[in-house]
Amino acid sequence: MPERTTTARATPDERRRQILDVACTLFAHHGYAGTTTKAIASAAGITEGLIYHYFGGKADLLVEVVNQRSALLTQVRTLLRDEGDAPVVRTMPLIARGWVELVRRQGDLVITMVSESHAHPEVGAAFQGLLDEIRGGLEGYLQRRVAAGELRADLPVSVAAASFLSSLLMFFYTRADLDEAAWQVEASRFTAALLDVWLHGALAPTQNPTQNPTP
Repeated sequence: MPERTTTARATPDERRRQILDVACTLFAHHGYAGTTTKAIASAAGITEGLIYHYFGGKADLLVEVVNQRSALLTQVRTLLRDEGDAPVVRTMPLIARGWVELVRRQGDLVITMVSESHAHPEVGAAFQGLLDEIRGGLEGYLQRRVAAGELRADLPVSVAAASFLSSLLMFFYTRADLDEAAWQVEASRFTAALLDVWLHGALAPTQNPTQNPTP
């Protein structure tokens, strides 16, 4: 009953945020098909009609969750902006740890986007757009470090950025069920190992790639 009182006094913006929060959690736990507008309304302590009033329907609500509830793009932009043209050895560890923690904090949203992207093209498009913008920001940073001479001139920055972020996203998706203590340990180990491979490569120090071309 107190929740309904709070909802009744909420401003339109507060009510929209409340609906989005509840929908994000239910979509992640039960999937899009397994979540009804009635269930969302019940969990939010509102009437079902308010969902249609603010969002039009369940499909529109899901896309709004993807587009509006993600702070990933904003926070990655902030990371890159604040680092500016700092050296790779300083910036890439911050991006790795920051990206992993951001995804962890918004786990419900990430799970929703990944699980619903194939079944619902509009969600897939929103998710792909989000990833493209994040990757583009990292590409821009890496290109500046190439121009500064810190990274090799022929570095395929698009592939480098995509593989780096994808590895971190896959780590989250395969470790999402860990408790917080185990997560922190695993995340620290994984990001350190990824950074080592990304910065130093996989070849042994004595290996000369020109002498052993790939078949």
